[in-house]
Amino acid sequence: MHCLMTAASQNTPTDAISRLRIRRDEGPPQRSFLGRLVRFIFYAGVVLALLGGLAFLAQSKGWLSNIDRMLEAVRPKLEVRVSIVSVETGRSADATVVATGYIQSRQQARIGARATGRIQQINVEEGSRVSANDILAILEHADMDASLAAVEATAARSRSELLEQDVEIQRTQKDLERAEKSIAAKAMTPAEFDTQKFKHAAAVARRVSLEAAVLLAEARIRESQQLRENMFVRAPFAGTVISKDAELGESIMPGGMGEASGRGSVVTIADLDHLEVECDVKEDFISRIRAEQQVEVAVDAVPDRRYRGKVRKIIPMGDRARATVKVKVEILDADERLFPDMSSTVYFLSSENDKSEENTQSEQPRIFCPNDALQTAGNESFVWVLTSEDRLQKVIVQAGEKKEDRSEILSGLSGGEKVVVSPPKDFKEGMIVKTAQ
Repeated sequence: MHCLMTAASQNTPTDAISRLRIRRDEGPPQRSFLGRLVRFIFYAGVVLALLGGLAFLAQSKGWLSNIDRMLEAVRPKLEVRVSIVSVETGRSADATVVATGYIQSRQQARIGARATGRIQQINVEEGSRVSANDILAILEHADMDASLAAVEATAARSRSELLEQDVEIQRTQKDLERAEKSIAAKAMTPAEFDTQKFKHAAAVARRVSLEAAVLLAEARIRESQQLRENMFVRAPFAGTVISKDAELGESIMPGGMGEASGRGSVVTIADLDHLEVECDVKEDFISRIRAEQQVEVAVDAVPDRRYRGKVRKIIPMGDRARATVKVKVEILDADERLFPDMSSTVYFLSSENDKSEENTQSEQPRIFCPNDALQTAGNESFVWVLTSEDRLQKVIVQAGEKKEDRSEILSGLSGGEKVVVSPPKDFKEGMIVKTAQ
């Protein structure tokens, strides 16, 4: 009995619950190494199959190329400087120095009023030819007209008073002469004689004062006339209106900075009969430039003609940052197709290649590329050409004679291509770049 009770007492509910507890200090059942390897290979195969399927689908749908283009669009682009491969014939092909610049008018000015006012009338439009002193515009000046009429009336009154004073002087002169006779005959007292004498002196003195008043009135007339003249905007020189800067009813203010403070000018005129090109020549080549030197000017907007010119002035001041000197070239045979701010190329000629125009027309065109764009790799020469999509394309070329800062290209380029100047070493085919402004 005791043994049974002891066994029963040992099999209590507490012991049963304790056997149901999870023993956290005991790990999961240990698997074999072979089993784990099989499961790893299975899962890796599934992942690789999924990746392969996605890659095939992306390739077939063109997703990879689209993603690549999207990444290129947001990726920062390298900024490069480009130059145009030129095609030259005749004397320009043998030029000693070549420089680029922009056409300018010898005389060009923005014409404004010398006084503040509102535009009442504009007499010109863009393209109008004007002569010196022509009226370009008129500002409202009714108050000036009234002021001028007032000072003219004041001047007329002063002149009238001066005439009256001349009569008064004549009268006092006669009274003084009679008084002198009377004082000599002792028919007048000295006091009465002095009175007549002082009247005449006062009349003469008043005439001087009235003369000054007339001069003042005439000066005020000239002042009012000048103020009125300031309401007329005139052409300072003969030229052509190239820009109309204000319209009827707008306010004009000398030195105005825009609509808030009033327009600063009415029109811009330029002397299109005397055009010149302002270009920058490298310091290394400025010794080859001289005054009156013959040049040829090629204008991008007029590709079918070369203009004759000569060096008008070499500005005696260099640009430290760009290492250039400014040169002004006069165009001798400018026509109606040339306008200010057109891009141009100037070919400075030497006396040896100063041939007649008839001989130069028969020469074959020659292609030139800047030396800074030519690269070498072993025995091979090449340039980086910028495509229409701003992508880099490596082009193998055959370079010929070198002329200062450019070289003749015998094959590989046809002219007009954009080539990268001073390209870095890490350029790659197809890379997208950005052209420096």
